[in-house]
Amino acid sequence: MDRETSLELCRSLAKAYSTGVRLYEKETCLFYYAVSNMQPDPAIPYLSEIFSSEAEAGIITTGLFQFYGFLTLPGAQRLILGPTRMMQENSRETELLLARLNVAQEARENYLRLLRSAPLIHADRFAWLLTSLMTALRGKPFPVENVWFQIRPESSRGAIQSGYTRQQLDDSDDEDVRQTVAQSYAWEQLVLSYVENGQPQMLRELFSAPPNIQAGRIAHDGLRQMKNMGICTATGLARAAIRGGLDPREAFSMSDLYIQRLELLRDVFSVERLIQDMMLDFAERVEKLLRPEGGGSQFYRRCAQFVSENLFATIRAEDMAAKLGYNRTYLCSRFKQEAGISLTQFIRKEKIGEAKRLLQFTDQDLGQIAALLDFSSQSHFQTVFKKIAGETPMAYRRRTRIKLRK
Repeated sequence: MDRETSLELCRSLAKAYSTGVRLYEKETCLFYYAVSNMQPDPAIPYLSEIFSSEAEAGIITTGLFQFYGFLTLPGAQRLILGPTRMMQENSRETELLLARLNVAQEARENYLRLLRSAPLIHADRFAWLLTSLMTALRGKPFPVENVWFQIRPESSRGAIQSGYTRQQLDDSDDEDVRQTVAQSYAWEQLVLSYVENGQPQMLRELFSAPPNIQAGRIAHDGLRQMKNMGICTATGLARAAIRGGLDPREAFSMSDLYIQRLELLRDVFSVERLIQDMMLDFAERVEKLLRPEGGGSQFYRRCAQFVSENLFATIRAEDMAAKLGYNRTYLCSRFKQEAGISLTQFIRKEKIGEAKRLLQFTDQDLGQIAALLDFSSQSHFQTVFKKIAGETPMAYRRRTRIKLRK
């Protein structure tokens, strides 16, 4: 990558994520840009840690629980992003940082104001950002597991999660946070729709990159807030599962048991993990109920998982058969025998199910949705949708559209 392209990449990232971006060659700064124009650069105290790391991409965590991410570029260059917003601000760490940066006394209040205006980015989402950048720059996959974290112990991760929750509670007056809260309802409904339709694999995809969502304030203590959210979630999941066909007694019994388990936990991270497990448990139980006779077999589950993982691509029976280790004729014949419908019908049904969610929860137009789900044309998509759903895509959108508060 030539110098001009590298600098433009830095500038674009800074504007896209409203944070500072630097380009270093060894220990010489070639470029530094921040939308907030923070001087001195708050990353200075952490540069030695970044330069000493042998990882290609990584994230370090400061004493104020800010994140800095870095990428290794060709030519011994390092691209450094950050900081994210402080999630555990305390006077000692704040004073230490300001002293290390030699910020004048009269400028400290304004400097802290700029630090507090940094974007609030979940550590996992930051890791996915670095992964996408490394994949694009290298021209080949860079697994998110390869992103190095300076802090890995569960206790530290739990502290970060706890601080993240407290930050959400403290920022209820921030306009960006209010917009995040407004859009959280749509995400919640998306999760419940996956449970109602028995699609645990789609939930796992959501969990792999947690969205930037926020619940309303229902407690002033971070742990209590998460537990209360879990209790509300358990009730909503039980009702969604009942709509999906789960026996009400089983659904509410599960809900009660999960609420009891939530109350026994003592840290935010454990509560968050249990909430995810609870969502998957409900979805998996509905999944078993929604499958036709024989649909619970390992063969059927492998086929359904392949379709679920490739909804946004062309799914050919021969490719699917080769991937799963069968010949095409056997695959199609056995699938129809077990599922009661042909493989082609099943694929179309699953694609239309995803189209319904896109129509309800996104602003994408029909052409975009048709292309995303690999229909040959918008008219073909509309024809298949009406045949399966019993109404046109636009009629479905008007009937089910989630209206977000502006």
